Amino acid sequence: MAMTLNEVAALVGGQLEGDGAKRISGVGPIESAGAEQIAALDDARFLEAARTSKAAALLVPQKLAPQVATTKIVVAFPQIAQNQVIEALGLWKVAWPAGRHPTAVVDATAVLGEGVSLGAYSVVGSGARIGAGTQLEPLAIIEAGAVVGARCIVQSHAVVCSCATVGDECVIGHGAVVGGEGFGFGFGPRGPVRLRHLGRVLVGNRVHVGNGTTIDRARFGDSKVGDDSKLDSHVHLGHNVVVGARTIFAAQSGVAGSTEIGDNCLIGGQVGITDHAKITSNVRFAARSGVGSSIEEAGDYFGFWAKERNVAMRELGAMAKLPDALRELTHLKKEVAALREKLGGSP
Repeated sequence: MAMTLNEVAALVGGQLEGDGAKRISGVGPIESAGAEQIAALDDARFLEAARTSKAAALLVPQKLAPQVATTKIVVAFPQIAQNQVIEALGLWKVAWPAGRHPTAVVDATAVLGEGVSLGAYSVVGSGARIGAGTQLEPLAIIEAGAVVGARCIVQSHAVVCSCATVGDECVIGHGAVVGGEGFGFGFGPRGPVRLRHLGRVLVGNRVHVGNGTTIDRARFGDSKVGDDSKLDSHVHLGHNVVVGARTIFAAQSGVAGSTEIGDNCLIGGQVGITDHAKITSNVRFAARSGVGSSIEEAGDYFGFWAKERNVAMRELGAMAKLPDALRELTHLKKEVAALREKLGGSP
């Protein structure tokens, strides 16, 4: 399948600068895209690669357009526009065929919307509800009483537990578990005893839950993930964790129970956040930060324990100088000792 650049510009709502009759049949990265491919440029770091790119055209934002002399389509969000091109060219599987595989198991009391796709050995429990156009890939499980909205994708081996409600247009990745029992124990006469969790998990609209990610049900009340938030693979949210809208977690980050995180936060890879903390909106944690207390002011933080970026940078700079300072101190101690000996050994 191929498209002219005029057709691409119309599709993405962009302004074409160059030969609109030129045709493309694929997409690629700026560095290696060929003469029949289109590439996206959304960061000034890649301007040099853009100047030597062999791509048929580049999707660029207005702020970078004056620095790009090659054929280009100016759009507000180049990466999103590239997504549209990928789908229009048929390069991405958008949907499973509608219908039910013969091995799928659906309880008679479950309610399925129009056009739901059920892959091989998928399971829908009693009283579960699934919205129109949602896809269950092979071996996906929707437990009894769970609710999954419209146009979602629940991938292979994922589990939406009975306590969970998932909004519209969500992706639940391979092996993810939404609503598993939280990690709570009390101590009895023979040691730790698992505490029963009676709460729910509420996932908003357009949330991405990555492969192997787990969101624990609340002990009481609700664990929540807000609209348009994105959780990478192997993220863990403990019981009663509340995450706001448009917050993004990179892989292997974890949040202990009853912590609240605001809107528009960016959580780097392998970040650990303590329990019962309150993180305000518009906070960014660098990778491998350890967050041991509440954060009340928006900004950039990193380190262990995480501190405001400028403070953490000064501390890192000071630590880098520590070996030289210790050597200088040792040298000075020797000089002082020699001086004392010369002056008669007085202390």
